[in-house]
Amino acid sequence: MTSISWKNILIGITFILVLFAIIWIGAISYINNNPGYYKYTIDIDGLEQFQTGLVTDIIIPLPVRDGQQVFTDDELQYQSFGNWKSVLVMTPYGKMLAFQSIGRNLTDLHAEFTHKFLDGDRIKNITSDSLSPVLPYTSSPYTQWVYGSGSVQNYSTIIYIPDSLQPRDTVNDKMAVRIELIANGGMQHSVTDRTYRVTIRENIPPEARNLTPVIAQIGTLDAGDLNAEYKWVAGPII
Repeated sequence: MTSISWKNILIGITFILVLFAIIWIGAISYINNNPGYYKYTIDIDGLEQFQTGLVTDIIIPLPVRDGQQVFTDDELQYQSFGNWKSVLVMTPYGKMLAFQSIGRNLTDLHAEFTHKFLDGDRIKNITSDSLSPVLPYTSSPYTQWVYGSGSVQNYSTIIYIPDSLQPRDTVNDKMAVRIELIANGGMQHSVTDRTYRVTIRENIPPEARNLTPVIAQIGTLDAGDLNAEYKWVAGPII
């Protein structure tokens, strides 16, 4: 009579369970894909302290990738953000994004645009993205540095603020401009790609009007929480 080896049965069951777990985790990892996305955020604070004409236009750079728009015209144009409306305009530097407000009483501007790719699509070489126009780097006395110093290839770009926009007093005479383009490479087979960020942070004084050069600061994040500011590091254009 053949005796039953419970030890061998237990080893066999354990092997099957481990094999099943490996296959299950591998399958989940393989199908765990997230598409890449772009997010363009614009914040201009302090505008309530300024007086202006009947119509005010503020023009900012346009996100592009290899010379082509990241967002479609429909995604950018004729969107309302409080008292502001977005519109695409042609300038001596090419197409740019304008925000228009009608009336002498201005409000702060907050706008956000998001473009997501199809499921599983990723952004290849995210460092091909930029804020147009891209101009040779020139220093700006109004810049607030995000990443500190380092061997980073920042560049200059342009914003337009009309000279009719003037402070009501000499105490609150600056406007804070915060512009940020995020390109997230997405996830494929549970592997998260890098995130790329171009940031403009300027405290614009009343003497800086019309076409005003600003600095586009470049940063990369290998993986992790976008809200963890300390994880961002300066990254050159590749």
